[in-house]
Amino acid sequence: MKSLPVLVFASLVLMGCAHTENLSSEQTPQFSAPFTLALEKPVTVGNLVVKLQKVEDSRCPMNAMCIRQGSAITYLQLQDTRGNEATKTLYLGDALPAPDNRGMRSADTVLVSMGPRQYQLILSEVQPYPNTANTSPAEKTAKIEVRAL
Repeated sequence: MKSLPVLVFASLVLMGCAHTENLSSEQTPQFSAPFTLALEKPVTVGNLVVKLQKVEDSRCPMNAMCIRQGSAITYLQLQDTRGNEATKTLYLGDALPAPDNRGMRSADTVLVSMGPRQYQLILSEVQPYPNTANTSPAEKTAKIEVRAL
């Protein structure tokens, strides 16, 4: 009977050691690979620094019935090592009249020139998706991809 607690403890220790992750090592985003941006937290991709400045989210909550789909609008700031800067607006959802009425979007792509180089920005996701049951949602993030052209 005394060996039962020891056996349970040993089992728990072994289960805890079965799989460990190195949480301190962060992956550096690469060109042409999607990555997630948090608000106001710059990320370096190659020779660019990309920052999600703001997210405006008017998408219809997943547990609601709406007349329109709504949209998620992201404002991205880019800066290269030469000091060139650009701000681009990308969105998902309903067609917007501004900046250039790119139509309905499940993903959005824009080109940006930074000095002699051109890049393509692709927005594929804005999270968390609105939900009327969640009164204190997590901070918005955007999944983007940067391609050097």
